[in-house]
Amino acid sequence: MGDSQTAPIIFSGSEDKSATELGGAMPLVKNAIPDASGALRRRPGTRTEAGKLLYNSHVDGAVIGIGPFGDWLIVVTDQRRIYAINESGSDVRALTSDATPTSFLAGTGRPCIVATRSMVLIAGGAQMQKWDGVAALSSRMANVGDGVDPAPAYPPPDATFMSAIAQRLVVSAPDSDGKIHWSGPLEDYTNWDYALGGAGYIQAAAKPDPIVAIFDNTNEVFAFGNETIQVFTPAALQVDVNDPNVLLDFAPSRTLNIGTISPYSIVPVDDNFMMLDRQRRFILTDARTYTDVSGPVAQILHDLNSIDDCWGFRMRFGRFDCVVWFFPTDGFGLVYDRQTEKWSEWQTGTNIFGSESPFVTSAYNWAEKSMFVVGDSDGQLLLLDDRYSTDGVLPYVTPIALETRSGFTDHGTTAQKHCKTVLLKFKRATRRYPDSPAYYVGNGSGHVRISKRDNEGAWKIVRDIELGGPGGDPHAVSDVAPANPCIQLRSLGVYRTRQWKIEYTGQDEIQLVSAQEEFEVLGA
Repeated sequence: MGDSQTAPIIFSGSEDKSATELGGAMPLVKNAIPDASGALRRRPGTRTEAGKLLYNSHVDGAVIGIGPFGDWLIVVTDQRRIYAINESGSDVRALTSDATPTSFLAGTGRPCIVATRSMVLIAGGAQMQKWDGVAALSSRMANVGDGVDPAPAYPPPDATFMSAIAQRLVVSAPDSDGKIHWSGPLEDYTNWDYALGGAGYIQAAAKPDPIVAIFDNTNEVFAFGNETIQVFTPAALQVDVNDPNVLLDFAPSRTLNIGTISPYSIVPVDDNFMMLDRQRRFILTDARTYTDVSGPVAQILHDLNSIDDCWGFRMRFGRFDCVVWFFPTDGFGLVYDRQTEKWSEWQTGTNIFGSESPFVTSAYNWAEKSMFVVGDSDGQLLLLDDRYSTDGVLPYVTPIALETRSGFTDHGTTAQKHCKTVLLKFKRATRRYPDSPAYYVGNGSGHVRISKRDNEGAWKIVRDIELGGPGGDPHAVSDVAPANPCIQLRSLGVYRTRQWKIEYTGQDEIQLVSAQEEFEVLGA
């Protein structure tokens, strides 16, 4: 008989389906994001709040685009309808009308929304749409020329992506000629007179691949192609309003042989971009170099049915700095925590009525209004909130089910081991009542299920545990925060290699802080 030893059980690592769980890799981290200290916390929930946007109401169709324009939030649905909503939701303007077909967003792509000083512009794969904040409806952008020479006959280019940069509107057209186009100078975004008004275009000619997206960064335009990224910089910038005839040209700067077929997966991250490239890798790049961060999820990406419709956003608020990508065809998302460099999954669940919860279809951090807004497939505008452990709106709220699995653990030996004790330390999240020193824990049971399996055998439930609030009451109010509960599970049998699973099935915010096992090596 050997001496007792103590070792940690790893639940706070990155999900890694590219390595074998038999070797210790964690096969699943669902709806949880490990923080820098190793505590496992639930991802943010979604909610509505009175006085914020469209409280408990819907727009027509799934919300596929959200962007700002002054004090307005511009919302676009998959029915190509456009709405302008103020912060409180007291003024909701439908910028489209069935009687005016040109008020709908043209094209079939996800919208690209660009706010300028004078108007908001929207591109969706065909004619560009504009709204000045005054007109009753949005309208198609028309080419008015430079205001001096006669307006030219040709229309503005169709657009999939846009950037307002260097006092120009730069767009990528939905064709395969590899060109980017720019409007006339001095923020004259409706001037597309190529002959006399200063509008122009250039071809991304590093390779004959089509441009699928453009983004800007400081004073550069990034043209993302199927096989390359090419960067353009203004060759001459004219800012003198008394001399508007000097043309602004964009010149090629550098090229990187990285491409994508998932244009909506591109997420700006400070001075870089993160995206899903055509080889199904998530990379971080500045168009000079790149870093592949997708090793742990490489197998997941390989097995996906489709990556064309992947879209992403940066979830930076509160304690989070993550990039989230959703795969609508496969019905789930992946979360990459930039601080810990760990991966997890974002999944929805079933509500109390037995139906699947709507999934997130768009997101925008309206930081000026302290609102991180998400739109869902049911046409609902919601707020992303770390304090909430449910998705959706009453009465259709869906508890966020967290599940994490350790890799198989053998503690460095294949000899038989006796599991004497497993110690799990949890933390109950609490909130204070406004203007009161009292704490409350919230609703729900605080239910935790712990399971194990040996040598790839069947899962067996070890214990179902209720974690109550102060005094054991999950609804209790106290002038002190509840103690951090520690759970001891004793004498859990003999094994050679063992895997553990923890599920949070209640609605309270529970954090798994640490897990460790006391064991004794018995010998061969």
